[in-house]
Amino acid sequence: MRFAAIICMVSFMDTGGQTTTSGKAQASLQSRTLVADDGYPLVARFIPAAGEAIGVAYVAHGQSYHSLSVEATMRGLAARRWDVHAADLRGHGHSVSAGALRAHMAVGSGWDRLAGDLRVALAASFDGVPWDRRIVVAPNIAGPLVLEVLRDWPDLAARIVMVAPPANNPAVLGLARAFMAVRIRMRPVDAPDPLTLHQLYTFLGAQLPDRRHLIDVISGDRVVTEALLADPLAWPTPTSGYFHEMFRGIERSWSAIGRHKVRKGTRVLLLYGSEDPVTASGRFIPAVHHHLARIGIDDVDSIRIAGGRSGLMLEEVRFGLSARVSDWASGATPALPTEAPVGGRAPDVLSDVLGRLGVPEPGPELSEDALVALCYHAIDDETRGVELLYRIAHALASEGLLTGERLDATIAALMPHWERSHAINHQIAQAAAVGTVMQNVIDRFGIGLAFVDTEMGFVFANAAFAKAMGAADPTSPEARARMQARLRMMADARFLALVRQGAKEALLVEDGRAVGLYFRPPSLRQTTLQRGGASGVVVIRNVAGADLASTVSDMLQFAYGLTPKEAETALGLIDGQSAEVIAATLGISINTVRTHLKRVYEKVGVQSQTELVARLLRGPVGLLAGELDS
Repeated sequence: MRFAAIICMVSFMDTGGQTTTSGKAQASLQSRTLVADDGYPLVARFIPAAGEAIGVAYVAHGQSYHSLSVEATMRGLAARRWDVHAADLRGHGHSVSAGALRAHMAVGSGWDRLAGDLRVALAASFDGVPWDRRIVVAPNIAGPLVLEVLRDWPDLAARIVMVAPPANNPAVLGLARAFMAVRIRMRPVDAPDPLTLHQLYTFLGAQLPDRRHLIDVISGDRVVTEALLADPLAWPTPTSGYFHEMFRGIERSWSAIGRHKVRKGTRVLLLYGSEDPVTASGRFIPAVHHHLARIGIDDVDSIRIAGGRSGLMLEEVRFGLSARVSDWASGATPALPTEAPVGGRAPDVLSDVLGRLGVPEPGPELSEDALVALCYHAIDDETRGVELLYRIAHALASEGLLTGERLDATIAALMPHWERSHAINHQIAQAAAVGTVMQNVIDRFGIGLAFVDTEMGFVFANAAFAKAMGAADPTSPEARARMQARLRMMADARFLALVRQGAKEALLVEDGRAVGLYFRPPSLRQTTLQRGGASGVVVIRNVAGADLASTVSDMLQFAYGLTPKEAETALGLIDGQSAEVIAATLGISINTVRTHLKRVYEKVGVQSQTELVARLLRGPVGLLAGELDS
């Protein structure tokens, strides 16, 4: 079969070299544009080998990232004398436009187009390269995509590396297929689908003993996951169409054998992490071996990487994947087949998760009412949502317990309840985030806040309020009594009368000076009806004697994420101090001041000292200084 790859930009665009710690310049990462079979432009990458190339490596990317996310692995392979190619498939990274929305695939054709994109990129990368000098590194969904390419291109490459491939498990894929069949009937297929993202990563994350966030499925290293979240081109919320096509394509790739066998002599390496939920920590790897044997690949090695999860390709520094791949491909240190983890059957894996959740072995019947109840129990106990998914998957894996028609009907009946539960959880999470930020603001700027009833009895008071009232600990009964007595002394008869009459707000005046404000937010109206409930909020802020420099420094730290030293450096600039004076004042070197300034520029989003001073004086510094001086 001929593969057409039209190169629009025949000359590579240099994006700038980098320097290693040894002082040797690395090769520049170069970019070009490829054109897919339907004319869509794809952004491709290239890093030349360090010295005479021993072969060509194509490095693919997964669903939640793009080619630049794996640059470190690409550079590792280039350092080991491989010419390295990569490309952003449509809808990923820089291959995004109005004609290919980010993280979206058209229902019914999206997976085929994605496989076509990969085929074009591979053809351009391997043009004129002998079969025995080619290697493909395919993480996550790129593994099934490579299987699609192999159906028409059996002599694709002599060596193929599949990294944490999605499991070829009928029960898991059957659940995903049925779920998405209902989703695309209920909502726009090109709209981001946070519910499916949440369900997928919750399902996978249930296998991790220490999961705190959805993205922990990718890595247990917060530095890695935070970098992924900070990348505007990575970790998108895929559309319903994307999820539908992804699950459809994965299932098809694993089930299709075809008449053509892969070229004899093709070798495959399976890389998976000991904590990888996608492969059930390797328990689904034997099934992958079995499938590869069916398409003619008998030479399969497996490497288990301790501590690795599904995003192994993102952790070159930690795991050194480029060295493992290059050594295996060149035969320098052949991978020793690892002992297959026991209990790789789907019912065993699913039962283990249910057991960890405290759920006994599920019975033969699934009560729809019980499943609906689990949807709403998941609002305050996420494990119940996990239990719901695993109960359905377990019934699918147990032959005869859940037929295709009954599965579709069950998912359709549950979907509205899943939606409501997810929406409520989202609102709760947003409210908690807003509350955390507000508390941060209140504490930083010394705002005293108390929730009180109509008789000035305290339901809650923060530390700043207790301090203003002369109490040390706002939680002790003695302190509350002291605060209540002090507040009643400050409040005159008019203030108390307004509060008792249900006034929406009232000024708290002491010695003819307004020192606080009482108000009744609508959110507290219901609690007023309950005995002991708060009816309003008293806010006190003692501006007199405030330390302006300290307060402004706090404001800069909060508003821009500056460190204390960075904030002090910025304040020095605002005061007109030179770098030398700032260094002497803070007791640090000139170079450290310059480092602080560089980071301040990056965080504030400016390019120069003049721009920084103007931005801060127009923003929080000017505002706060003006308020305190007035």
